[in-house]
Amino acid sequence: MRRNIFITVALLFLPLLALGQAKVGTAAAQFLEMPISARGVGMADAFTATSNDISAIFYNPAGLTNLVRREVLFTHNIWPAGIMHDFAAYAMPMPQIGGVIAVSAVGLTTGDMKETTPGRPEGTGRMFSASDLAAGVTYARKMTDRFSVGVTWRYVGEYYADVKAHSWSMDIGTLYRTAFKNMRIGMNFTNFGPDITFLQTPYPLPMSLHMGLAAEVYETDLHMVTLGLEGSHPNDNLEKFQAGAEYWYNDMFAVRGGYKFGAWDAETFSVGAGAKIPLGSITAKVDYAYSDMQALKCAHRFSLGLEF
Repeated sequence: MRRNIFITVALLFLPLLALGQAKVGTAAAQFLEMPISARGVGMADAFTATSNDISAIFYNPAGLTNLVRREVLFTHNIWPAGIMHDFAAYAMPMPQIGGVIAVSAVGLTTGDMKETTPGRPEGTGRMFSASDLAAGVTYARKMTDRFSVGVTWRYVGEYYADVKAHSWSMDIGTLYRTAFKNMRIGMNFTNFGPDITFLQTPYPLPMSLHMGLAAEVYETDLHMVTLGLEGSHPNDNLEKFQAGAEYWYNDMFAVRGGYKFGAWDAETFSVGAGAKIPLGSITAKVDYAYSDMQALKCAHRFSLGLEF
């Protein structure tokens, strides 16, 4: 069994090592790669095989098949330079059609900025803003008791001063639950779609192939430790890797940590914490994550979820 698992891991990650070439700056709509869950960020986004809540919309849509009740999620991310990144989603299991359906929206805003030109470097007296928007629908379904698939389709729009661009993208994810210690093998092909065109010049979307492993390495009635490992191959950079862990006490309080290595631009380690708060028939989920951004200092994420 262990030999088979080792071979599986090697086959999963070998393509990531073999396809590497850096093409930094060649893909547009980079906001599509920004994580949307404080829980996932706390584990350094090693979440493709770990995701078992509504945040699977971003990390691996096949993970939505773990939902047994309806969920909503709101995330607010504070980035350097006053950039705000917000996400909202709603997911609902639908036994009558044999799957889970979800809708989501994500936005990135900069606020007002001073317009400058080569001839007027101190400013023209005008202000402008930049923003991005993506809105999508997701469907996930269990094909067997161990294998799930999920698909997300989304509209993508970018708005920079007087320039606008539109496109669409898809995510296609799979999740396989092995019989060994509940180990999961996840794969997610993200942002597949046509080029987005700015001023008559087409640019590809930031497509990426993510592959991950996750398992509960320690589990009792009160304690549970989950370990996640992940690698990805983007179309505009070299390979990226991350590892993360999550500890739950009594399924009520959690602490998390993780580290990113490879071709990440700034992020290194992340830490986070979370809690589940029963409110009658509703369970509130509150999560926070801190990410070290090296020269950019840090980023804070806050997520609020409701299960009902």
